[in-house]
Amino acid sequence: MTDQTDRSMQDLKPTVWIGKQGCTQTMIEEIVAQLKKRKLIKVKWLQNTDVDPEDISLKAKAKLMEVRGRTMVLAEKGKVVPATPGKKPAIKTARETGKMKRAEKK
Repeated sequence: MTDQTDRSMQDLKPTVWIGKQGCTQTMIEEIVAQLKKRKLIKVKWLQNTDVDPEDISLKAKAKLMEVRGRTMVLAEKGKVVPATPGKKPAIKTARETGKMKRAEKK
């Protein structure tokens, strides 16, 4: 795992919390739904809850990226997590867009 990928996982905020009831089918469905929206998700669970991260990743058909303490990071299977963030689109100022529109009219 590269340094950049490791850092991006640390910066993630937990989006799924597993409570006293453990990992129910509803939790698995929520994990699957969030994986469709995001490349990576972070799942945390309570200290008194018995959770098997490998079992959860199998049920959710996800790739288990990392487990640290009571936190795991999951990625959608088949998706390659980029080591470096993608190039951001250039932000144009209002002045630049106005010049472009005037150039198009000519």
